[in-house]
Amino acid sequence: MFSLLFTPLGRYLAIGAAVVMVLGGVYFKIRADAVAELEAAALSDALRRTENAIRSGDALNLSPDRLRDDDPNERKQ
Repeated sequence: MFSLLFTPLGRYLAIGAAVVMVLGGVYFKIRADAVAELEAAALSDALRRTENAIRSGDALNLSPDRLRDDDPNERKQ
């Protein structure tokens, strides 16, 4: 096995294998970083939407005195 590395063809094969492994590692690292970035963006968006929903829910007037009021969003025919 080691005798193959001492031949010119063996050295080229070893260098080629090393280049392929390095490029494959770089590819998978970039892909993993991109996936993590997309997941972080989705989580940030979900958190922002949740916070907005909580804020808008807190701003509602939910007093029982308004139970019989007309619905302002109701269609008038």
